[in-house]
Amino acid sequence: MKRIYVVSLLVMLLATGCQNMRQEIEPEGLTQVAKKLVLIGFISPQDTVLAIKVNSTRPVADPNYTTNYGVVRDAKVTLTAGGRSIQLTYNGKNDYYQADPKKFPIRAGETYQLTAQTPDGLSASGVCTIPQALRLQQVRLDSSEDASRQKEYFVRYYWQDAPSVTNYYQTIGVFAYAKSCPTCKAEAGTKPRAETTPVLFESLGTVNTLLSDGARDGKMLESNRGLLNQSTTTTQTLSDKMTFVNLYDKATVKASLLHVDEAYYKYHQALELQKKSDGNPFAEPVLLPNTITGGLGCFAGYNQSTVTATFK
Repeated sequence: MKRIYVVSLLVMLLATGCQNMRQEIEPEGLTQVAKKLVLIGFISPQDTVLAIKVNSTRPVADPNYTTNYGVVRDAKVTLTAGGRSIQLTYNGKNDYYQADPKKFPIRAGETYQLTAQTPDGLSASGVCTIPQALRLQQVRLDSSEDASRQKEYFVRYYWQDAPSVTNYYQTIGVFAYAKSCPTCKAEAGTKPRAETTPVLFESLGTVNTLLSDGARDGKMLESNRGLLNQSTTTTQTLSDKMTFVNLYDKATVKASLLHVDEAYYKYHQALELQKKSDGNPFAEPVLLPNTITGGLGCFAGYNQSTVTATFK
């Protein structure tokens, strides 16, 4: 009987402790969190349109939480740099504020301030400086094979890092190709169909487009592997004798190197980590960096250089 009494006493104590740890939260409290503006924008000298997203935070108890997404349509959004400024106008089709870069050119080395204000008194701002463009010096085609003798083709980018400062980069590309068509020459009026697909940069089997110079300051840098058209190249084995030349009648890569600022790098790095952990209930939550004063979000700059490499 003593053992039963002791166990019962422990259960009562634990229950009492849990009651003390519990805190009742009234639904009204969830709606009293201060509303803030959320600004997202990335600008560069290569922009064909200057675009800034403006949203607002909303409490979980908002009945329109899953329908309006906090889009702000009546803000005054302004870009300022070196004594010049331009006000962006709202584009209802794309839900962003825009301006013509011909009227407000983005220049390397200049610092830009973004400000947004709403009629109900909300305001937020961000600042970024545009990096210098770095020339992409080489795009090299290569291949590898796995244990089952499947072959895949990929590209690597090469460029010279700017010395004496930490630099951040992103590599992107578009693979444009026409598959080999042995019967096209014999059939009048037919030709290989042109197709395009993004270059898939990866490291250790996961998507990775972002790089920093790290311990290679001032040296020649190379990108991660940029895989080309996985659905075509990995289905061919060495025994098929299908080389890159045989696979395509035409093949080019539009290769772009983005020299990005630190805010751009950290924000997109966090986005990639979020995607990797998506759907994993045991993954630690990834917080997105915030560079906005008086609000949330990211305002950052980059400079882009692009070359087109022809492999066929």
